[in-house]
Amino acid sequence: MARGMIRGMVRYKNRVPVRGAIIILERMVNVFNEELKEEDWEGVYLGYTQTNIHGEFCFSVPDNTVTYRVKVFDNHHE
Repeated sequence: MARGMIRGMVRYKNRVPVRGAIIILERMVNVFNEELKEEDWEGVYLGYTQTNIHGEFCFSVPDNTVTYRVKVFDNHHE
């Protein structure tokens, strides 16, 4: 299992960095839905962070062979 890093930057449409946005990291897991008899993807919460003054964020991930999802929540609107 190889470790990895996810880095990113959040900006508004006018290219201004988003300060203090909440970033949530989820690992995507393949699950089988018994009712629909089909496979689907489900997110498993791994952690959160906030963007810095430059709108940047970083996560250390335990396995770089797994699919991850990053969710961004901005509490301030410009």
